[in-house]
Amino acid sequence: MSLVTRRLERTLVRRASRRMVTTATVRRRQLVLIEMLLAVLGCVGGYLLLIDWARRFEVSLTATILDGLGVDRISAVLGDSFIVFGPGYEPVVAEMTASCSILTSVLALAALALVALRERPQVLVGLVAASLFVLAANQVRLILSLLAGRYLAIDALIFFHDWVGAAINFAYTLIGLLIMIGLTMYDAQRAEQDHTGRHTADRPEAWARPGLGHRVPVETSAETERTNVAAILHRRILPKSVSSRLARRREQRRVDYRVGHESAGRRAVIVRELAAKGLGVHTATLLAVATHETDPLVLDSLATAVAARQWEPVAGQDVISLRLWARAWLMRAPQQDAGVAPTGRLIAVTGAGGPAGVAVIKALQAAGDHVLALDANPDAVGLRLAGRAAVLPRADQPGYAEALLTTLDEHRPAALICTVAEEYAALTPLTGTLARLGVRTWLPDLNAAETCLDKVAFAAALYQAGVPHPTTAWNAATAGMIPGPWVVKPARGRGSRDVVMVSDPSDLAHAFATVPGAIAQTRLTGREFTADALVDRDGTLVACVPRWRDETRGGISVRGTTFENPRVTEVAAATLRAVGHTGPANVQGFVAEDGSVTVVEVNPRFSGGLPLTLAAGADVVTAYLEGILNPGARLPGLTYRPGVRMARHFAEVYYDADGAPVTDPLALGVAR
Repeated sequence: MSLVTRRLERTLVRRASRRMVTTATVRRRQLVLIEMLLAVLGCVGGYLLLIDWARRFEVSLTATILDGLGVDRISAVLGDSFIVFGPGYEPVVAEMTASCSILTSVLALAALALVALRERPQVLVGLVAASLFVLAANQVRLILSLLAGRYLAIDALIFFHDWVGAAINFAYTLIGLLIMIGLTMYDAQRAEQDHTGRHTADRPEAWARPGLGHRVPVETSAETERTNVAAILHRRILPKSVSSRLARRREQRRVDYRVGHESAGRRAVIVRELAAKGLGVHTATLLAVATHETDPLVLDSLATAVAARQWEPVAGQDVISLRLWARAWLMRAPQQDAGVAPTGRLIAVTGAGGPAGVAVIKALQAAGDHVLALDANPDAVGLRLAGRAAVLPRADQPGYAEALLTTLDEHRPAALICTVAEEYAALTPLTGTLARLGVRTWLPDLNAAETCLDKVAFAAALYQAGVPHPTTAWNAATAGMIPGPWVVKPARGRGSRDVVMVSDPSDLAHAFATVPGAIAQTRLTGREFTADALVDRDGTLVACVPRWRDETRGGISVRGTTFENPRVTEVAAATLRAVGHTGPANVQGFVAEDGSVTVVEVNPRFSGGLPLTLAAGADVVTAYLEGILNPGARLPGLTYRPGVRMARHFAEVYYDADGAPVTDPLALGVAR
């Protein structure tokens, strides 16, 4: 073969190989190069056109933020630079250079969005979000640099800006890129199957063949899909380790997605409703409640509901586990009185440390209600008797309202019963907020309560109404003008505190000087009584149970006897009408030897001797609670049995320094 022939063959082979290159690939490469060139030109052009404007804008924005923060000695009067006066008032001009601006980062993000992500409909949202993040981060960088120069030293400004600021610049640009990519690449239809097992991925139609998964058309929902901010936060922004840790904490605290967000009272109702549909229907939810729930009210409701369905056939191992748990819970729970079914209600009671509060707590528990005890004293005995308890500030101290609302918002009781009359003034402004929390209450008219608490106003009200009342003087000068012997006591007091008996007129001045805010009244003779009363919202006297105060200690009756006297009932009713009180009250007075009745005072609350009234058959606590929960219903009249006697004794509760209960050594089965 000649030399010419060989050269001709090599030439033909080279030309043939060049013709084998795919034309479309060449065009695609050319388009990519053109796009990259246009992107570079766009970045350069945008930089040249916008850099001055961007510098001035960022300087102006930074100055506005600093002015809003009240930072002085940093001025943006130059437009594209800052004048910073350091700690020694030495001025320095901090120029906003092109490298300090966000323009280069934003242009780079825009070029990437235009070249690589332009086919995604979310690219604009991603670019805007990334740009706003970069702007905010760069503002933080500039502000921290200027503050370093203003408060530390000018050298600190240079160091922070050049070194720390460079790292911040790199970090926020990278994070901005990730934000844009995350928002742009997000696709709600990224899963290949939905929860019913139907294929939803955009597969080629040729794949619809046996053995490769048959595509089923997905019906479009008429509802617009709502954006789940928490899901985006966990999937796109938070690190996986942080998201997993938060998820574990959330799972530990929740019971089940259908009941975990509800209040304890509502959860108790829900688990009873679920159990009523059959233990085999909602077994998973009921087991979740039994496993994770910590509230005794909810657990009592669940155990009772499960025990009531023992006739139901066993549907599986989970139902057996649920029944075994319910049996164990009921065996360990305190035994209730026979015939008393739990109501599932939670009732809050204030003044849990006083005799009235303790009596109300026991009455509610005897009726099947759960109790949230509230008191200002952490050692109040009622806090140990109730299933739940909380310590609050005194009603006259700052923070009482906030602490009370926080506690009620946490527990969400159905009603609030106040046993401390001095708390009415603090509770009355909160009735609207309590109603929004779902906590019902029934407070007397504040003016009526104040009239009862102020013995001078009370005496004036009874005098105007013509109700028998001891003659009253409110200063030492006039005290000698009323018949003696006298009783000197505070005009606003309770529990027989600071009460002084005076027989000699010369001792009146000393008694008034000793007793704070003193008044004097003629000392009455006869037999002392207390009448527990309940007045409906319309002023109807629902109950009036008088009892003799056979023996008292510290103002509290320790021995008493119920009796029947129409005159006492009439005078008590007239007294409550005179002050305009509704709700529970106790009227105290004397019955003279001639049968005349004189009223001494009214406490607009339940009394400390309430247990005797309950023992006599007049359940004023349940009636009052019914009036709270159903304010439009008329309360039925209550009767009682005369001649019921009460003898009080001490009872103890034991607990550790941390509040944990200690076993009573004298309880049945413990004493030896």
